Amino acid sequence: MTVRTKQTTTLKITRVTGTSSTGKETHDFVNLSVNPELADGDVLSIGSKLSNLQKYPVDGIGRIDASTLAEEH
Repeated sequence: MTVRTKQTTTLKITRVTGTSSTGKETHDFVNLSVNPELADGDVLSIGSKLSNLQKYPVDGIGRIDASTLAEEH
């Protein structure tokens, strides 16, 4: 049986920081560690509240889950 260990969750806020010479938007990212047990709605709520504090317009809010997989012995 496969088990997950070392679970981490990152809240990713994508911000529009300007425009390139070709007219495309340029972005940067704010990545914050959050509790992996948070529901998606809670992560979105936190991201939305933090978006109001940003200097640049926010283009998106995402959640990145990562873990290590191992065989259970």
